[in-house]
Order: sequence, then C-alpha cells, then structure tokens
Amino acid sequence: MLKVSKIGGSTLVGLLVAMFLMVIVLGTANSVFAFCVRTCYWNLNRLEVQENLRVGIDRISREVRQATEITSIDNSGSGRLIFKDPHDNVISYRISKSGDTEAAYQLIRSINGYGHNPVARYVTGLAVEAVNMGTDTCTVQLKITGEKGDSGTMDVTTTVMLRN
Repeated sequence: MLKVSKIGGSTLVGLLVAMFLMVIVLGTANSVFAFCVRTCYWNLNRLEVQENLRVGIDRISREVRQATEITSIDNSGSGRLIFKDPHDNVISYRISKSGDTEAAYQLIRSINGYGHNPVARYVTGLAVEAVNMGTDTCTVQLKITGEKGDSGTMDVTTTVMLRN
C-alpha cells in the first residue's frame, strides 16, 4: 500500500488572512504616527507663539514703564500704542503683516515715526488700558494676542506702573 504524506504549507485562505492582519496593524501604526506628527507640529506652533508673545510683552512693558507720557491708545482693529520716553522720543507699537511669504502678523516698533522694526512675530492684537490711580501715578494694562496656523489664540497680559 502506498502512503501519501501531507506536506505542510500555506493555503491561499491563510495567506489572505495574514495579509489582512498585516494591513490592519500597519494602518493603525501609520495613523498613530500621523497623529503624533500633527500633535508635535501643533505644540511647536503654540510654543513659538508663546515665546514671541513673551518677548513682545517684555519689550513693551520695559519701555512703557519708562514712559513720561502716553500720547495715544487705539484698541480698534489690531491695536496701536504711542508714548514718549524720557529722551522725548515718540515710540510707537503697532501690528502689521510681514513682507515675507508667510505674511504673519507681527509687532512693529518705530521711533519718532522712523523705522519698521519687528519685535515679535505671530502677534495679532495689542490692547492697552490706562488706569489712573492718583495724580502722580498711572497704571497701564497691556495685553497682546497671538496665533500661528491652527495653534489657537493665546493671550499674554501684564500691568505696568509708569515711573515718570
């Protein structure tokens, strides 16, 4: 009598099941990777906006603290602040679009009407509120708002008391 031995191998159905499981595993891994990349870029954008807002509010608050007189506050639109420093220079802060391909909003500083010096990028708004506390003192509340891409809107606020 002749014995037929079974040779182990894979069937077409087994191969299809294995391929299907691999597609599911690789698709899930790809989705997790794409989510992590998007989250990383979102966090980087938020971090960049926060850094720029802190630089901007620090610069404005140091100069406003030394101001002898606040001449103009415009909170309509994106905002504008004009004041005099101890050397009688007229310093102006405003929001403007950059001229590069990104066309990001930025905080611009000028002295005596000259200069177009960017202080911080991704700043979309400047709000200033002056509060007189007495005859010799004045307190100014500064708030700048920023956003980059889909980072969401962020605000940084500080209160400054004028020294002069």
